[in-house]
Amino acid sequence: MLIAVVVIFLVLILTVGIVVSKRSQKASDFLVAGRKLNLFLTTATLAAVQIGAGVIMGGSEQGSRSGIWPGMWYGIGCGGGLIIAGLFAASKLRTAGGYVPLDYFGVRYGERRWVRIWAWLSNIPSLVGIFIVQIMAAGYILSSFGIDYKIGVVLIGLIIIIYSTLGGMWGVVIVDFIQLSVILIGIPLITIISMLKLNSAGHLGEVLSMPFIPHGMFSKAVFLILPFLLSISVSYDAFMRFQSAKSAKTARWGAIFGGLIVIFISFCTALVGAAGKIIFPNVADKAALPNMVSASLPPLLAGLVLSAILASTMTSSSCLLISIAGSFSRDFYNMVLHPKARLDELKHSRLVSRLAIIGTLFVAVAVAFKAKGILETMIIANYPYMGSMLVPLLGGLLWKRATAKGALAALAAGAAVGVISFVAALPGPFNGIVNVDLGLLMAYVVSAVVFVSVSLATKKTEIG
Repeated sequence: MLIAVVVIFLVLILTVGIVVSKRSQKASDFLVAGRKLNLFLTTATLAAVQIGAGVIMGGSEQGSRSGIWPGMWYGIGCGGGLIIAGLFAASKLRTAGGYVPLDYFGVRYGERRWVRIWAWLSNIPSLVGIFIVQIMAAGYILSSFGIDYKIGVVLIGLIIIIYSTLGGMWGVVIVDFIQLSVILIGIPLITIISMLKLNSAGHLGEVLSMPFIPHGMFSKAVFLILPFLLSISVSYDAFMRFQSAKSAKTARWGAIFGGLIVIFISFCTALVGAAGKIIFPNVADKAALPNMVSASLPPLLAGLVLSAILASTMTSSSCLLISIAGSFSRDFYNMVLHPKARLDELKHSRLVSRLAIIGTLFVAVAVAFKAKGILETMIIANYPYMGSMLVPLLGGLLWKRATAKGALAALAAGAAVGVISFVAALPGPFNGIVNVDLGLLMAYVVSAVVFVSVSLATKKTEIG
């Protein structure tokens, strides 16, 4: 019965993707849903892109290992980042238009082909790396219920590819809405059961009374919260969803409501992880949530919750694929190879997007068979792109005095620190030369100092 529920859920997702594919007639439909999303769909897709393997599986694993509040750190970063984006960035970016964050960079500081190339080269590994983590998590989830890990990775990857390539942003958004609805039923359900189990065992107060930052974990808190608290405003996945909203007001409130949903779900999964450690002390940390589901619920409800957990990885995966499609079709195919053409005028733009998605699947499956780790892999993959691009993009949005020279200097400085931190995080001779937990914070600080200093020292000639 458990497997039957999951199969019905996956068939529903595929059917929706096929039906919605008729809406993606142009490249702009494929990438930003024709800029027609209402508040409910905007909220759903912004929340869904963040509620992935990091919040569900990574959060429960961290909650099992370190306690409920450390288990929420990543979700606080993602949810708080959406709220900050809603308050300060989403409406301005929606008004400015475009398809990807580098479109805003071009409007603000002037279009430069080498910046597009750098953004494309640094961002694609980041997006692909995070996508790999999502399908790895799906494989772990299915394997905990008796399905071979490799079969699970391939199965989920194929389903995501089908509805993403057929429906584009429209297909992803409609599926996001369905999957988020399942998440908002299934995850709170197992959370309530976990709280009841903890209360009956006399451990609920113990779990909730832990310090927010346990002794010796400050740098880890920075590592899990800061990158996303600041970067979501100008990330590809969020930016493209701001552009998909029907208005600036819709983008603003969709981000704020979406952020609140992310923080709520992160609390739920962290509590389940912490409860799993106490109730089933011999179970591995990464299996805490699936084990709580299988041990606590009858097959029908377990199937519902399993579908919700799978939905979390699938929603983030499909959102990442659309971001990859946007980077290939807009940044590279359009603005590097055909900079004078409009995106919708390029007859192969949708084909490029779809080929990028399909190619990503082959790479991701190959790596997922060998890779290990969830949260660390996701965050470290962001270092080169976010270290270089966050300060110029966000600074240009919030500070009118910013200049192109300041932005370019900040890009170079942040890129240098981000790349060094990334290399230091990889196994090899440079591993450990810097505190990788603080790597992105160092990149932001250096980039911000250069950004402000050079902008103040140069005459502002572009429009702010």
